[in-house]
Order: sequence, then structure tokens, then C-alpha cells
Amino acid sequence: MADSSVPGPVLTEKGQQQARDIVKVLGDNNYDAIYASTMVRTQLTAAPMAQYLGLPIQVVPGLQEIEAGIYEGTPESDAVKGYLQAPLKWLQGDLDARIPGSINGREFDARMDGAIQTMYDNGDRNVAAFSHGGAIMFWVFLNAENADPMWLMTNPLRNTGYVVVEGNPEDGWRVVNWNGTEIGPETPFRVEAFRQLRTLSRQLQQAADGVVQSLETRDPAAIATAINRGLADAGFSVAKFNRAITADIVKRIDKAIPKKEDAATDDVQAPEPAVTQVQSELKARSAATDLSDGNKAVPGAAKALKRSGDKAKPSVADARERVKSSMEKAGDAVRKAVTKASHADSGNKRKVKSEG
Repeated sequence: MADSSVPGPVLTEKGQQQARDIVKVLGDNNYDAIYASTMVRTQLTAAPMAQYLGLPIQVVPGLQEIEAGIYEGTPESDAVKGYLQAPLKWLQGDLDARIPGSINGREFDARMDGAIQTMYDNGDRNVAAFSHGGAIMFWVFLNAENADPMWLMTNPLRNTGYVVVEGNPEDGWRVVNWNGTEIGPETPFRVEAFRQLRTLSRQLQQAADGVVQSLETRDPAAIATAINRGLADAGFSVAKFNRAITADIVKRIDKAIPKKEDAATDDVQAPEPAVTQVQSELKARSAATDLSDGNKAVPGAAKALKRSGDKAKPSVADARERVKSSMEKAGDAVRKAVTKASHADSGNKRKVKSEG
């Protein structure tokens, strides 16, 4: 059942065992502070860790579960059709979506940020914060630059699930471990594209909201100004989105190009065995004859080396052509990606306006 009430229920016997078990997983991470939400069950979950580390539990407002509103007490199996409808919209950029009888995305994000800022202001840099599955997941998805919303489907947080993030309130956050899975430093393209689309959606929504608010004034001049400003802001947002996606694609292609150049270099070096063979033959012949015979051998070796160099020239030219062709293909890929991104922008813009 959805239960976001404060102080809420206590832990079951199974929950108490899970709280003891998590100490074995996270207890030796040298935490300098332990925080818990205002709900009793997080404080009871934190108790074994606090006892193990000899640290007090600091209760901080803001870490509590996402308030369920009218869905309080409904089965968790119905969450996607009810309780989670608004939070899922937050992930798409609609932070104004509100859980009926509860909060919207902006209010949720602000209270979680406030709790984390409190920890930071206390001087604590390596903390164990005991919060709740929904609150943790949606805050991470909204704030960590490499968080993949697909984790909500493939690896959601259960009881005593955990996420490790690094960063600070000023520079932002990155996920380094999601529920036991180490997360690498590279952000997948689909995650970066999703983040950019979400940002674009927010900006277009703000532009549309400005026009809607102007209609309430019934002032033709104010409405015209709002429309012009909205169109300008929307155009700028789409252009910025295109630049961001293009820059990311180019960066990823640029990282791949050296591999192709290395492959071309390997092809250029292919004639080396022929040169080595001539040098070996030269040494053998020099060892078997006197100096005069050696003088006769050297011009022959020079001719053989020249022939090998002549063979290498076409290989170099061929390698250069392959690199040139790869660069041209990369350019085509960027242009195609930008074209697709532009179509996606247009579709997203229409969707936001229809919702507005």
C-alpha cells in the first residue's frame, strides 16, 4: 500500500533484518555522518549502521517519501496508473505536473535539494542518507547528469536498495553506483539525448506558459508581445538543442576516428617485412663474400629497398583515402543526426503546445 504519512509505520521483522544486512554492504565506506528522513522507518533502518559506525542519526526534513495525496493507501500495484503518473511526467520535463492532493515536481525537487544542501552546509562530504525508494530514484533522475531513466524499469530500488552519487550542489551530480552496479564515467548517447530533450521540453513549456498567461490580461499588445517573445525563446531553445546534440555526436565520432587512423597506419606498415627480408639477405651476402663483392651487393639492396618504398607509396595513398572517406561518412552521419533531431524538436514543440 502507498504510505507516505509522517511518521508512518515501523519496520516489520523482515525490514529489521534487511537493515542489519545493509551494514555488511555499506558499513565500511568511512561515512562521516548519517542522515534519515522524518519517517520512522528510515530512522529504524539507519539504526544498525549508526550503531556499527558509532555515529548519531541526524533527522533532516525533506528526505521523506513523495507524498501520495489522494492515492494514499492505494495498492502499490496500481502506482503507475495513479501515484506515479505525475512523477513520470517530471522525468519528461513537466515539473508542473502535480500529484492530486500533493506536490508537483518543482516542490519535490526543491525540498530534496534543501535537505542535501543542509548536509553540505554542515560540512559533511561522505554521508549515508536514509530516504525512500521513490524519493531517491526521482531525485537522481532529475539531477544526476548520467542517470538513465530506464533503470526505473530494469533495476528499481527495493527495500534497502541504494544509489551512490558524487558531486556537490553547485557543480551537479553523477551516479557512480546504482543498486550495486558500478556506473562508468561515459554517459550513453541515448541518456544525453534524453536529458537534452527534457531540457528542451521545459523551455518550450515555459514559452507556452508565457503566452497563456498573457491571454488572461485581454490586452492585445501584451498578448502580441508574449507571442513574439515565446516564438523567439522557442526558436532559440530548438537551436540550442541542435547545437548540443551535434556537439555530442561530433565528440563521440572524434573519439572513434583515431582508431580508424591507427588501422590505416597498420596498413601502411605492411611492406616492412619486405624491407626486413632485403636487409637480412644483405647481411647474409656480406658475411659470405669479400669487400669487393660487398660493393656489388649494396646497389642491388638499394634497388630492392627502392622497390619496397615504391610499393609503400600506394599503400600510404590508399590509407589516406580510407581516412578521408571515413571523415566524409562521419560528416554525413552528423548531418543526418541533426536533421532527425530537428524533426524531433518540431514534434516535441507541437506536443508541448497541445498540452498547454
